[in-house]
Order: sequence, then structure tokens, then C-alpha cells
Amino acid sequence: MTYYLKKLGHQELGSISTPGSKPSRGRYIYISKDDRVLSFFPPLSKQVKNDSSLLPIIPLYLPTPEKVYCNYIYHNDKYNGSLAASPRNEFRIYSNNALEMDQFLFEPDDIIVMKKQEILEAEEKQTVYFLERVTVRENYDFYKKCEGIIDDSDVRSNHGIYEGSLEEIDNKIDSISTISLRAAIDTSVTKKIETSDTDIADLFSPTSFRDFTMTAYKERCAVTGMVIKYGKFMNLEAAHIHPKSHGGLFLPNNGLALSRDIHWSFDKGFFTLNDDYTLLVHPDVESDFLKSYNGQQIFIPENDFLKPSTESIEYHRENVYGLFLTSGRL
Repeated sequence: MTYYLKKLGHQELGSISTPGSKPSRGRYIYISKDDRVLSFFPPLSKQVKNDSSLLPIIPLYLPTPEKVYCNYIYHNDKYNGSLAASPRNEFRIYSNNALEMDQFLFEPDDIIVMKKQEILEAEEKQTVYFLERVTVRENYDFYKKCEGIIDDSDVRSNHGIYEGSLEEIDNKIDSISTISLRAAIDTSVTKKIETSDTDIADLFSPTSFRDFTMTAYKERCAVTGMVIKYGKFMNLEAAHIHPKSHGGLFLPNNGLALSRDIHWSFDKGFFTLNDDYTLLVHPDVESDFLKSYNGQQIFIPENDFLKPSTESIEYHRENVYGLFLTSGRL
């Protein structure tokens, strides 16, 4: 098993001058450029300016475990035509409110310990990163153990790669269920996605598409506002507006959280959406239940990045609406 350890510094945590004051810059975790460390994380390209990835992180210190998405960015101005005297060449994981529990949780000299692991989520394997925050005040013995690993490592100062087993981390991981963890997506994450030079479609997989879609609609059906849920079981699905079989992408603004029967009827063209997000139910549909929603507006996500794309809606209206009347299939 492989673990990445990092002792946090003053500058990367925003250079807070006095306790309780605000940071003077963004907060992030600086990642070593050592090849062993970089292989621990998703590969990022020198050729794509400020190439980025979305890291699904499961913080072990949260009272209720959840999957927190964070921006992992390679600031590579050095290789992309920068005229600055000292162009950037560094990797960062950006912190956010969900990761730090809506406070400035991380402090200088805290040690973070990360373990990469595959989990099965919605019938798809996803690589996630478990993260523990270790402080000298709360767990002195484990802190000194982690500090010793970093000091003994031949990775540059304040970084360490450890091959072996850390029971303190593994026992916590074993104690939580990773099945259908709630996803947490801070607005700062979507803002960085919107300004990214990376092709946005490359940032999303079927699992992250589902996570972002469910979060956007607060785990409720966009049409009915209802959900049937028990533990890991839920009757919601992440529906593509522009169908995947028609070349639709795994972009959150191409998604709707729909209950299974509503999803089926949407895919068959029993109804579509108008540009104002109201339902347009096909007049030939034989369902009083579905017709009762005709003209009603779906739930609209608060975050503009997550709102349904009007281009996708137009495609569905022109190419899927009424499809049930023909012999064509999606």
C-alpha cells in the first residue's frame, strides 16, 4: 500500500498573519514534483496550459463521511509561453469549504496523509483519495510517526511517500461505507472548472457526472421533487438531456436527476423541456400523472454551471421528443 504524506506550510494555507484573520491568498496543498508523488495522482500534461483534474477526496476527519471534489491543477506557465521572470511550474490541490468544514481547518505543520484506492460506485470503479488530517495536539503519537516518515523520506522536504501499512488510516477507512457516499461540490470548484484550459468534457466520468448531477438537484427528482431512499438504495438516476447514444457528453449541464419512471419517459420522448425549463408533455401520452406536470417548471440548480444547457434541451426537443410514436430507438 502507498501513502502520500505532506506537512502543510504557512504560505500554501494563505499566509494567515494572526489567528482568526482571513488568508491573504488562496489555500491549497502544494504537491511535490517527485515522479513517485506525481504517479500517485492523475497525470497532467505540460502541453495543456494549467491542465487540471477533479480529485474525489474522502476526508476521514468529517463527522459524516462524504466525497469532496477538489481541483488538482498543474500551473505550468513555464512550458506555455510565459514571459514572467519566474514562470510557475507547480502542482496544487486547491482547498475548499467542503474540504475544510466551512472554516480554516488546516493549520501550518498539520500533516495530511492520503491513500489512493478504487471503490465501486454506481456499478463503476472510481479512484478516490482518502485524506486524514493529523495534528500534534489531537494525536501526538501518530503525528510523530508521520513526521518521522517524512523526515526519513528521500522526497524533498515536507513530503513523503510511504510503502507499507498505516493501521491508523486503514482502520478508519474500513469503518466507513463507501457505497453511495454523498458528493460535496463547493462553488469554488465549479468556478475553477469554468476557467480551466482543460477540455471540460475530459474532467468528467460517468461517476462524477452522476455525483455532480445528484448534487445539483439535491438528490431529488427534478420533475416531481420526490425521492424514495433507504441507505444506499435510491430511485434516482442521472439522465442525459442530449442522449449519450446520440453523442451527448458526461457534462453536469447535460444532466437531470430523475426518478426511474420519469427518466424512462424522458428518454422515450414522452415529454421534453422548453427553454424556460417548463415541461412540454406530448399530447398523445396516455398518462394523467405525467400530464399533470405539463407546463410546470423543473427544479433549477442554484449554480449556473450546473443548470441544464439550452443547447442540450433544444437537441432533446428536436430529436427525442415524440420518439415513442416511431419505430426509432435511442
